Amino acid sequence: MGRYKILCTVPSTIIPRSPFLEHSVNKIASFDFWEREYQIPQDILLQKLRDCDALLTDSALPIGKDIIDSVKSSLKIIADVGVGYDNIDIEEATKNHIPVCNNPHILQDNVAELNFALMLTIAKNIYRADKHVRSGQWTKDQTSHNQIDHVDSLLGSDLKDSNLLIVGLGETGVEVGRRAIGFGMNISYYSRTRKQDLEKKMGFKWIPTLEEGIQNADFISINVPLTDKTHRMFGPSEFNLMKSNAILVNTARGEIVDTDSLYEALATNKIAGAGLDAISPEPIPIDHPLLTLDNFVATPHFGGHSVTSRRKLGEAILSTLEGYLAQGKLTNCVNMQVTAI
Repeated sequence: MGRYKILCTVPSTIIPRSPFLEHSVNKIASFDFWEREYQIPQDILLQKLRDCDALLTDSALPIGKDIIDSVKSSLKIIADVGVGYDNIDIEEATKNHIPVCNNPHILQDNVAELNFALMLTIAKNIYRADKHVRSGQWTKDQTSHNQIDHVDSLLGSDLKDSNLLIVGLGETGVEVGRRAIGFGMNISYYSRTRKQDLEKKMGFKWIPTLEEGIQNADFISINVPLTDKTHRMFGPSEFNLMKSNAILVNTARGEIVDTDSLYEALATNKIAGAGLDAISPEPIPIDHPLLTLDNFVATPHFGGHSVTSRRKLGEAILSTLEGYLAQGKLTNCVNMQVTAI
């Protein structure tokens, strides 16, 4: 068996290079790293892939029909270092006998924790309160005859006894629910598949329609993958149904929320606030109107990442590549149909 060649387009800021140097996959494969600060251009990607057996990438790099069709004779596997794989044309990969593997079971805890960081930032007016302190307004308040005025202007809402709707009860949704129990929230969920075991075990309430769920929710946490059915799942109709005190959190995919409709809902106080780790477009332009609002908080799609999780991601996806290239073993394959073709 000769040595395999793996093209890695994942930046070192996402996956540190130490796992690559230490992993046993080095016994059977060598790596070609794209280390530039900008995304690899398509012509260079095609040129490199024609000489590679495997591609290790992330959700930022589109792998469409044209690319797959051009390298189908050489490419043996595509491995996505994250959970989402909507950047890859799965149908085309399957048709050309190329397995696509992702990296689940690692990021859900970090993403769930960010859900609550965003909820609390909006609910407790932390962003506005921080500005209040930094601007010197708190100091001015102390010289006022009524020193409690600054508190009145920053009053927020409680998580305890509030209604949380979890949209999508996969691994991340379950972890959001687990943490919500600790906050004393009333937890309901909307999902394509009812999870009666979790209803009994964790006390979740199943909601049969999204419309019913959002009408009663004080907090909404989006945890679904991006598909044709979830694209712009939250638009004008959904925002019109929400309570005026509702807070929306999206740590999934930006295209699930209609950004223009969200801005309208926030600017006119149809809903109380929103915290997004995933935004469309991404990255959000610095002059985007959403960034002018005090009831909106954004983070740069980093929800799943921590020092520990990045190392785990690297180790796991390298083991997936090694297992397939050395033994033909498929781990976390999202198109298992390739085994039947």
